[in-house]
Amino acid sequence: MQELRNKVAVITGAGSGIGRALAQAFASEGCNLALADINETGLAETAALLAHHSIKITTHTCSVADRTQMQALPAEIEAAHGAIHLLFNNAGVTINKTFEDSSLEEFEFVTNINQWGVIYGCHYFLPYLKKQSEAHIVNTSSMAAFLGLPNQTSYCMTKAAVKSFSESLRAELSHYNIGVTSIHPGTIRTNILNAAAGRSGKNAEGTQKLASLMARYGMPPEKLAVKVVKAVKTNTMQVRIGWDAVLADWLKRMLPYAIHAPLQWGFNRSLKKGG
Repeated sequence: MQELRNKVAVITGAGSGIGRALAQAFASEGCNLALADINETGLAETAALLAHHSIKITTHTCSVADRTQMQALPAEIEAAHGAIHLLFNNAGVTINKTFEDSSLEEFEFVTNINQWGVIYGCHYFLPYLKKQSEAHIVNTSSMAAFLGLPNQTSYCMTKAAVKSFSESLRAELSHYNIGVTSIHPGTIRTNILNAAAGRSGKNAEGTQKLASLMARYGMPPEKLAVKVVKAVKTNTMQVRIGWDAVLADWLKRMLPYAIHAPLQWGFNRSLKKGG
């Protein structure tokens, strides 16, 4: 999709982090925006940051995990904007626990947002995207889609699912002139781990330390957004964002089994320290 000006972009998880950066980047390209998030305050802050752009912006308080809300969202946005051209299924969460320590409710919490949120988005918005001569879907996966990380069973599972789902969907939708891109961020400066700390039980302190490292060394989400703009314009299938995402992908390709040995060693070492 070479021409983005006056297109309508729907962005979930737009109240902070990657979603907010995407909103800023596509606003700069002249896109009109429908911003969705469960955090009404964050949505208002994002909209306020974009007020200087000569575009139409609407905000929609919505949980991507709520099927009924997601079913109603496309018609609400089309009524406000007249069309929908771009869909960013970006909302995401994690918890930092082993599978054994995670309750089924916690596993469902991550799955409902990271996986079902993407499915609901694609399912309910697809009829609206098909009305356009061209359209594009961007699904936020992660470098965690490339290899399983300890304490991230639910997150890795959902992000790997998003990767495979996006690949299948891209093949199926190409004849409608709808592009599909999965993005695979590495360490990005967002609040995802801060939000996870309260759900991480005995790992809360360690999760907070990881969050501090992410805030210090992570890539600014604005740099990610620049790469996503380019990916939409060139209809790229997958985008690895950050040196760590590229490294994770290549190590898994070159050392498909051996790459897991240091991960297992590090996890076992942390257990001994904890004991």
